[in-house]
Amino acid sequence: MNRLDGSFVSSQAGVFYPYQHQDFYAMDSLFLSPLKEEEIWDFQSITQVQLGFLGFLTLRGYLREQLQMPKIKVRGLSKHWRSYLAKENFLGNEIPWETLDFIPNLVGEKTEFDSSFGKKGHWDVEFHFERKEGDTTSLFFVATNKQSEGDVAISDLMKEFLLYSQTNHYLERAYIRKENSSYLYLNAKETNPRVFYRENNTEFPAFLFLVAELKNKSIIHPN
Repeated sequence: MNRLDGSFVSSQAGVFYPYQHQDFYAMDSLFLSPLKEEEIWDFQSITQVQLGFLGFLTLRGYLREQLQMPKIKVRGLSKHWRSYLAKENFLGNEIPWETLDFIPNLVGEKTEFDSSFGKKGHWDVEFHFERKEGDTTSLFFVATNKQSEGDVAISDLMKEFLLYSQTNHYLERAYIRKENSSYLYLNAKETNPRVFYRENNTEFPAFLFLVAELKNKSIIHPN
């Protein structure tokens, strides 16, 4: 699929101004909005590193790459963002967006995450990234450029993800998205998580996206 049919592009250029919040539905509405031929994303209002924004931005970048569109340009990154991206050498993973702010390209070994979900041959592109901070682990998973026939069920990814995470963590919240629907999972320490389902069609080619926040069981203290 390419961008020449005009169904994905709303105008020639645009600047986007996300703001700091915790709402996955709001991130979804913004980062899966109609594409513009040239895009600048201004992160000046998002001063703290938050993997939800990083994941959605990376998803949009991969979708644009599949549609053969120019890379997203990101500006206004705070010192926290610049330091984190440099320390993790995030942009060294051939991420399909670029920053207008200077971030050192640190040379070193790439971090490999032992992910048991994905890797079933359904997708040409799969990217998994994690951030550990104190008693919290945040992660996201992006899959684009579908290779297999038929539907790829969200429930299968969630089962694999829960098996992956339950040994050392409990689920705080997670959001799984595909091109036509989403599931929001909210925390449950002793029971199954609450699940909210939405049908939400987009004009994008097939994709699968997961963003999640976990708590480390060994550090959890009773209330």
